[in-house]
Amino acid sequence: METAKRKEQLLHLAESLIRQKGYTAFSYDDLSKHLGISKASIHYHFVKKEDLGLAVQEQIYQRLADFSSKLQQSEDSVEAKFVQFCNLQSEQLADNEICPISALQADFELLPETMRQKTQELSQFELSVMHDVINSNVAESHDKSGFCPIAMAMLSAIKGSIQYRRVRGGDSLTDTWKGLSRLLINH
Repeated sequence: METAKRKEQLLHLAESLIRQKGYTAFSYDDLSKHLGISKASIHYHFVKKEDLGLAVQEQIYQRLADFSSKLQQSEDSVEAKFVQFCNLQSEQLADNEICPISALQADFELLPETMRQKTQELSQFELSVMHDVINSNVAESHDKSGFCPIAMAMLSAIKGSIQYRRVRGGDSLTDTWKGLSRLLINH
């Protein structure tokens, strides 16, 4: 297999395993068994697991950055932008998976220092993107500082509903989004 494709496969699988089990619970052995390759092949692309973890974090960051850029250009309503954000959060999640940032936050104390720093950056960036979503139609002269707790509450509710979906199944995720969307309309 071509080198770039193999690296992409490793990144995709590693992120999926982080969403399923967390960073600390998967190994290069898991990757090699799933892809049918040697651990040496994995080490060729990512010398240490930390290198792979940082690459996954960069991939997550880039998805958020791309969405943020798209958000800046969009003239959609706050509700439409909120739904787009929710879709971004869930589009890559299987039923048994949670948000990769949430998974990294749960493993925070066990992560290598470089990954801790990147997890903090990712967490802050994700929160700022949510802040931008809910404030996208607020006039510039309006004081936006009061919205950060709302952004934190909404982001926490989204992530919590993803966790509950993992355990309960069903549409708790969609139901939560609809409820939050109604709050935005009434805000």
